[in-house]
Amino acid sequence: MTTHLYTKAFTFLALLILQIQPVFADSFRCNNKVVKAGDTTVEVKIKCGEPFDIENLGNALIQNKFVKIIRYTYVPNVGKLVKILEFQNGELVKIINGPRM
Repeated sequence: MTTHLYTKAFTFLALLILQIQPVFADSFRCNNKVVKAGDTTVEVKIKCGEPFDIENLGNALIQNKFVKIIRYTYVPNVGKLVKILEFQNGELVKIINGPRM
């Protein structure tokens, strides 16, 4: 009987753990603020300050529309990952982890 109770408890905990997901899968902390997909270039600069580098990659055809692609690179303190933020038409769509500094 006790084994059955442990099996139920284990199954419940396993299912609970599988349901836990990060609030923002594509996000990171910058100056104690959360930067996430959907933020604009202005919002990111307010949260993080000026990036180390800004790359204008030009226009690309995505889903039959031309979008302007810009990448911001933020170089953190020692021991943290470089963050490369890709914007399409001024909206953050991708956060790429670069090398550890």
